[in-house]
Formats: sequence, structure tokens, C-alpha cells
Amino acid sequence: MNDKATTGVVAYEGSAWSDTKGAGPAAYVVIDDTPVPAGSQKINTKVTAGTLSMSQAGDTVDLAAVDFGKGGFSRGSLQTVTVKDFRGGAAGWSLTGKVTDFTGPGGAKIDAAKLGWTPVCLTKAGSPSTCAAGSPGSVGSAGATLASAPNGTVTGGEFTVDARLSLNVPAFTPAGSYSGVLTLTLT
Repeated sequence: MNDKATTGVVAYEGSAWSDTKGAGPAAYVVIDDTPVPAGSQKINTKVTAGTLSMSQAGDTVDLAAVDFGKGGFSRGSLQTVTVKDFRGGAAGWSLTGKVTDFTGPGGAKIDAAKLGWTPVCLTKAGSPSTCAAGSPGSVGSAGATLASAPNGTVTGGEFTVDARLSLNVPAFTPAGSYSGVLTLTLT
């Protein structure tokens, strides 16, 4: 590259960009070997690409109790997840989750498909991308999308992701404490 107006280079395979086939953005430098006029100073800088990362406000969610014999929805809120996309370039991202069965006393279980969520995603002001919340519904062991940001000409920014959680507990589920593990994956 020798065009001073070049702001990015992305390589991909096929007729259209796909994050599954393309190379991520890479740091580059446009070399300008134009002589500096007498009495002038050439000032250089570099913008380096960062990473795609997430952090969580905590690692435990306590849902509200339900009564034996009545069952119903045990509700709570996901610990807030912050996504930071400082890669630069054109690639978007996707945050998905899947959950295990909830196990309790004596091997009793509540099926993973009984956990539902209603996702929310907020974009920090000044971010070039906008995030979209996943669809409300069952999370289950197969998983579901919590939030995402599409591919674009320039992507990146900071995003806050939350979800209202509800576990549909059958009426005569044996009494006791139940736990399942929700795994979040950012790609």
C-alpha cells in the first residue's frame, strides 16, 4: 500500500466479506517517503488494533424462590456483561449463551430448556457500531444469542449487555437448591 488515504486493509475469501472466512484487521503503516521541506517537521503516529473482550459484573445469579406444589417462574437478572470491541476493521461480534440442566437434591433436575431470557443491549455513546439484543426465549443447552453487532465498514465500541432471566419450575419439583451453569461465548 502506498496510498496515504488508505485507512484499513481486510482480506477475505469469496465474493463477500464473512467473519468465518476473512482475516481480522491487522496493524499497518502507510509509508510516506515524501521529502520534508526545509523548515518543516514531519509528525508521525500509529493507531494500533486492540482486542475483542468481555467482562462480567459477577459470576453468580440468585433467582427468586418458588413454592413446592405451586411452581412457576423463578426470576432474576443476568450479571451485567460489558463487551469491548477495540479491534478496528469490519468484523462484528456475537455473544451467545447456553446453560446446563439445573441439578438439585438426590439427582433431581430441571431441564435447561426451562431457562428463558429477555436480552437488552446498550451501545456506549461514540461507538461506531450499534448492538442488537437477542430474541427473548429459551436459552437451553443448544444455546441462544444474547447480543450481537453486525459487520460494517468500521466497527467497534463498548456495549452493556443484560437480560431478565426466568426459570419455569414445575409445580412438584422436589424441594431444595438447584444450580445450572450458563456459559457465555463471545466471537
